[in-house]
Amino acid sequence: MRRIRAWFFRMAGLFHKDAADRELAVEMESHLQLHIEDNLRAGMNAEQARRQALIKLGGLEQTKEASPDRRGLSVLETFLQDLRFAARMLHKNPGVTVIVVLTLALGVGANTAIFGLVNGLLLQRLPVPAPEQIAALVIQSGDSSLGALGFSYPQFVEFREQTAPFCEVFGQALGRVDLTADSHTDLLAVSGVSRNYFLTLGLRPALGRLILPGEGEHPGEPAIVVLGYSFWRKRFGGDPSVIGKQVRVDGKPATVVGVAPKEFRGQFAGIELDAYLPLSTEFRDASSASFWNTRDHHVMLSLGRLKTGVTLAQAQIRFDLISQRLATQYPASDKGISVRVMDERLARPIPYANGAFIMFSAVFLILGALVLLIACTNIANILMARASVRQREMAIRAALGGARSRLVRQMLTETILIALFGGFAGVLLGAWLSRLMGFIHLSGFPIQLGFGFDWRVFAYALAAVLFTAVFAGLSPALRATRADVNTVLHQGGRTDAVGSARHKVRGDLMAAQVAGSLTLLIVGGLFVRSLRAVERMDLGFDPNHLLNVRLDPSLNNYSETETNEFYRSLEARIRSLPAVQSASLASSVPVEYADGKQSVYIEGRPVLAGQRAPGVLFNNVDPTYFETLRAPILSGRAFSDADDQSSQRVSIVNETMARHFWPGQSPIGKRFSLVSDAGPFIEIVGVARNGKYRNVTEDPLPYLYLPLAQNFTAERVLQIRSSIPPESLISEVQREILALDRNAVIEDIQTMHQSLNGALGYFMFRLGASLAAAMGLLGLLLAIVGVYGVVSYAATQRTQELGIRMALGASPRQILALLLKQGARLVAAGLLFGLAGAWALTRAMTHMLVGVSPSDPLTYLSVAALLSFVTLLACWIPARRAMRVDPMVALRYE
Repeated sequence: MRRIRAWFFRMAGLFHKDAADRELAVEMESHLQLHIEDNLRAGMNAEQARRQALIKLGGLEQTKEASPDRRGLSVLETFLQDLRFAARMLHKNPGVTVIVVLTLALGVGANTAIFGLVNGLLLQRLPVPAPEQIAALVIQSGDSSLGALGFSYPQFVEFREQTAPFCEVFGQALGRVDLTADSHTDLLAVSGVSRNYFLTLGLRPALGRLILPGEGEHPGEPAIVVLGYSFWRKRFGGDPSVIGKQVRVDGKPATVVGVAPKEFRGQFAGIELDAYLPLSTEFRDASSASFWNTRDHHVMLSLGRLKTGVTLAQAQIRFDLISQRLATQYPASDKGISVRVMDERLARPIPYANGAFIMFSAVFLILGALVLLIACTNIANILMARASVRQREMAIRAALGGARSRLVRQMLTETILIALFGGFAGVLLGAWLSRLMGFIHLSGFPIQLGFGFDWRVFAYALAAVLFTAVFAGLSPALRATRADVNTVLHQGGRTDAVGSARHKVRGDLMAAQVAGSLTLLIVGGLFVRSLRAVERMDLGFDPNHLLNVRLDPSLNNYSETETNEFYRSLEARIRSLPAVQSASLASSVPVEYADGKQSVYIEGRPVLAGQRAPGVLFNNVDPTYFETLRAPILSGRAFSDADDQSSQRVSIVNETMARHFWPGQSPIGKRFSLVSDAGPFIEIVGVARNGKYRNVTEDPLPYLYLPLAQNFTAERVLQIRSSIPPESLISEVQREILALDRNAVIEDIQTMHQSLNGALGYFMFRLGASLAAAMGLLGLLLAIVGVYGVVSYAATQRTQELGIRMALGASPRQILALLLKQGARLVAAGLLFGLAGAWALTRAMTHMLVGVSPSDPLTYLSVAALLSFVTLLACWIPARRAMRVDPMVALRYE
């Protein structure tokens, strides 16, 4: 109780500090006078007596003895004193403070932005109850030609029923629909979900209800829609009366039954879904019959909630057994297929990313750490130089009785305070950079890359700040307080001698900056060269001066005949525009999200029992498609107007399909079926050049083209080649469409280059090149500042020595060479270690680069030459200034 009472009064004393300080000063002065009198009686003169008394009473332990009633709060009070003193010192040196804060802000900001992206895409769990029980179910196939697979609906049902005792399987199929409400149509990114989707996730609606367990998987059920929270707020202004509203989904009536919870944006990291539909609403057309019945229609992506106590390893064993059983039961469709059970976060951003984004994230986290290390070394160099200037101050404080631990703590407090300022500015910069990333679109799917900050991001930023404070501040503090008091006081204003340990440390830090900067620049150079290689890649068509317009007349209840007539009239109108060179129609455009794969049965080669028919990508196009896209026909012919419903069914295949199915032969005249070994058969009339179909980095894939006249689709893309920039045609094209039908819905209109800049095109390469180049340039800037600072400080410290050398006959050129030699030696060491570090880091980038080797000699040599030039220039400027110093002025220095 006495201690508690004493603490209470001492704490209260902090709020009456002025009075307490006056009382303490009076008491300390009386103690001081007593010690002075004792020293005078011992034979000391007045000055010595007072100095010895101050030394005896100046330390922390003596202060505690002299003021026992303040013992309990001494640490807190000294910390507050250190904090106030640190603030005064930072205020007295605004130039140093601003430089350190800006340097640290750049380092922490870059790291915070990158970690925020990684955190949002990979680390944050789904906002559902018990998210640790959610596992991703990833289909793996022994047939590499099939690429990534989802579940077919029959497979999904089998796994859901057979895994019920230990795992609740639920799934969805991504898609796009047109939603018409209040005479306005929007193109929505939607997810067709299974009946147990929301129940298994444990979600509650923000408004209305969600999809119930008993509905949504029976074709012909009434169509319903659950709106995403963000879309509801944006499109309907958060109006609660939207529940029960009658809307049209792809031209057919549907009812809005609820709004998803605010925090839930879908199960795929980064994809902002606008609405959720039952499977029976998304797949309700006659053309979707294959979804419900065909085991080869792989469109469902699935997750599972493991029952309590079931581990991933245990679930994997049971899924393997079920996969083997289904392969035996359905050999034609399930042989060679297995299901991998993994942590849901490791399958992001989609379950078939195969860990590529994890590697991408790891590389950029390493690059961000390098930026922070360069910033830290820069700050350490600044603080080291500042500590040299403050040696005399530290020596005087030590002579007055200050303990070394007290002095170190004082300097560390200054470093921590300035690091906190820099960290705060860095977090603000990181938040701004995160917002810059914003949103992109993956052919209708809005991809969100700007994530809000949570505790992980702030903890990461705080850890970066504390690391900087300790890394950059501890060594200068220890060195500033390690010097011998008598030596420092005897030297007066002079600080470090050339060749001292402190000079060596600053040189080592400078070399480390150069090494880190070189590594960053090489990685950035490789990403930039990879982007250039991708942009120059042969796409199989000419993307310049192309405009894509997506339309779907069925939304206005057009029949097949009316749809065909609408498109014929539209093509005629568009071709009549002065700047239009050609126009064509297709069911899809190259390099966009599309699920267009068909099983192919080659005439005369029946599929063996237990084997799977090979799958091939396809597109439905009209006769002018190849002319408009400038996609060459290598042999045979293009489609013609005669290829209609009354004629022989025909197709055009690409080079890869021709070589794969008819090696060493001409495929012209060969036949295949898309239905079965028995036909009906389609005759090949031409071979087209290979191109890019799903993404710009894919390997050559088998591909076939079918005539639109023989394969009706209502939704089509009108592609227009113009002699002027295609953007200038948009308003004219819109007028022509509305002139045909003022209620026509234009789902999307953009140039081919805009389409290619999407997520399946150049976006990831541009993002990687932009981030890597920005961090490389940031590292270069920090290295230049660090090199300049070290050489400039070294030249300043050697001013007197240089004056003596010039007085003894050294020429300015010799002085310049002397200083440049010192800087060049450190730059060379940094380049050597930087090349080794870059080579080691780029080993992990093999699968992230296209068209350039991770060991590309041109990149290594050009970046090394650039860095050598700018760093030697940073050495030359202070060296040239030093050689112009008047010898008489130099001799009087200090």
